[in-house]
Amino acid sequence: MKNMKQKFIFISACIALIGLTSCDKFLDVSPKSQIPADLHFSRESGYFDQLVGVYTKMCEPAMYGREMTFGLIEVLSQNYDLGPANVYRDAAAYDYTNSTVRPRIDGIWSNTYNCIANLNLMLEYIDKVDPKIFRDNNRNVYKGEALGLRAFLHFDMLRIFAPSHLANPNALAIPYVTVYAPRLTQQSTVSAALDFIIRDLQQAITLLVHDPIYVEGAEWGERNVRKAYFNYYAAVATLARVYLYKGDKVNALRYAEEIIAAPDPANSAFNWTHSSALDAAREGDRERLYTPEHIFQFRVSNMADLINPWFTRHTSATINPNSLCPNDAKEEIIFEYAMGYGNDHRRQNWFKYDGAARYLSKYWQYEGGLYNQRFPIIRMTEAYYIAAEILKDSDKNKAIELLNTVRGIRRLGSFPLPMTLTAEEVQNEIFKEYRKEFLAEGQLFFYYKRLNRPTIEGASVPTDSRVYVLPLPDNEVDFGHRQ
Repeated sequence: MKNMKQKFIFISACIALIGLTSCDKFLDVSPKSQIPADLHFSRESGYFDQLVGVYTKMCEPAMYGREMTFGLIEVLSQNYDLGPANVYRDAAAYDYTNSTVRPRIDGIWSNTYNCIANLNLMLEYIDKVDPKIFRDNNRNVYKGEALGLRAFLHFDMLRIFAPSHLANPNALAIPYVTVYAPRLTQQSTVSAALDFIIRDLQQAITLLVHDPIYVEGAEWGERNVRKAYFNYYAAVATLARVYLYKGDKVNALRYAEEIIAAPDPANSAFNWTHSSALDAAREGDRERLYTPEHIFQFRVSNMADLINPWFTRHTSATINPNSLCPNDAKEEIIFEYAMGYGNDHRRQNWFKYDGAARYLSKYWQYEGGLYNQRFPIIRMTEAYYIAAEILKDSDKNKAIELLNTVRGIRRLGSFPLPMTLTAEEVQNEIFKEYRKEFLAEGQLFFYYKRLNRPTIEGASVPTDSRVYVLPLPDNEVDFGHRQ
């Protein structure tokens, strides 16, 4: 009886999530009343709605709507120039105990594990209900999606709250929670957590072969819609990312090459961005986020509310004190002005003036804009960088070709990387590409951490575990997750 009460309370919270602004116009559903879990999961729509609740929460500012992308995690990479009054100033100094920083860190933890709990509750029911309630292969797709998301979220918790695998694979890391239950889950080691993540992702891929984005003969529109969900290729790309983090180059290359081989100009859901979209006459129609290349994205209906306070004047003030943007000198370093790379499409279209000050305009929303409400989570370009990093030691020419492919699409084709580069120089070019391509997306900090690099360019303190490992919330330590 006690367990049923707890589930009722929890599912009430889940359904309340669905009443928030939806991430995705394809995911919009009406708010539901508070209903018991057994009834909620007795019909197919309950599983769809449960996933909607998770995606909606993932889009919130405490998660991928800010802190886990362009907010806290990007600040830690030192790509921004922050003024003395910026609310992220203490975060940029890695003062994780500061009263302005700690709530952001704790919010990442609590909201992510809330999403994981929602997924675990769904997975608990999907295996015991009558499979006949599902149409076609929807049971497989929903289950694969939930398993993939559970792994994806745990991996980001690992990348934030634990040492890297390279630094200490046997260190205690995070609890890998696979059951919806009131009991505590003890911490796994870094290595064990990665094994759990890989297991979930591999199972997700097995189920997601029924995903319309992968099924042969599915219409392009049906495939494209699935980019806003954790789809088959999102699981493949995440596996490449996870295996690279673990140092398993064979499997990382295998999954990266599957992404590289997947695009088909005729019918694939993701492809290289066409030049016509890059050169559109109207600024609102110009492709700045390279959305055709997204493997996994959020479609956020309130995106202007999320980004305006950080990337525009936002108010009538002359300059926004909380602007998140490189200054001119840092921008020149990132986009290599000294090398003559001013034609880089990313640089040309990501910086605009709003009033008297210049801002990072990558996410700007334009009235009637063709690419509004898109937020990149996984890009196909990352597969090229992963493959290049692995191949630089065994097939250096191929690694350079992969980097030159991306550079060509970004308007650097007139400056191809020479085949005479050493493996170390190739790695440095990969670093520079991460810094450009994923500006304000949070991936550069994870690049530094994965390689356990001794310095973060622009950091004011030495780089070690005190920088790379964010502290668990105090209540998690108190209740025994930290042993």
